[in-house]
Amino acid sequence: MIFFSRYLIKSFFRLKKKKSRFNYREEIYKTAFQHKSYCKTNNNERLEFLGDAILCFVVSEYIYDENKTQKEGYLSKKRAVIVARKHLNMVGKRVINKELLKTKTETISDNIYGNALEALIGAIYIERGIKEVKQFIVDKIINSEFIDELINTDYKSNLQKIIQKNQNDIKYNLTSTKGPEHDKEFYVTLFIDNKQISRAKGRSLKEAEQNAAKKALKSVS
Repeated sequence: MIFFSRYLIKSFFRLKKKKSRFNYREEIYKTAFQHKSYCKTNNNERLEFLGDAILCFVVSEYIYDENKTQKEGYLSKKRAVIVARKHLNMVGKRVINKELLKTKTETISDNIYGNALEALIGAIYIERGIKEVKQFIVDKIINSEFIDELINTDYKSNLQKIIQKNQNDIKYNLTSTKGPEHDKEFYVTLFIDNKQISRAKGRSLKEAEQNAAKKALKSVS
């Protein structure tokens, strides 16, 4: 079987110039790495949209097949960790060479790497098909080195378990956002029984909620 991700790493991630014996449409991969600040029309947003949908499908199918005795709640939580923005950003930074990213922003935020990773998934699907993109997702994302670390830091789930025991009500409120669209910060306030417990920020809404839950755990545990 042609192991496409190996070619991709050699030819694009590490900027090797050696020609492959396969005829790849190079332009689609260039587009996958072009941020909207670099090009308003031919940027990676459409590929990102496609890649996001493919990623959710492949991860859902994989978890469903690998956890035949688990219920829906477990499957949903495991998928949420894998497709979380924080995880995709971490994987994106690991597999995408900074020199490949085309952007006019002053700094390259973590989200730009994560979005480019989703766009890359869309490009692989178009160029190589579902079989190759599944292999890439399983190898680089589902089985990434960061998964165990992220599972152990699911503060929202840990807090929820404590709150449920005491029959309390928990609520996360998005209070504000700051910064440009490509590098936005989200601010969240956490309430337990309508009492403010903690406030936190993050590069995504989910990350801000996790950070707020982490702070709250120190108060309730």
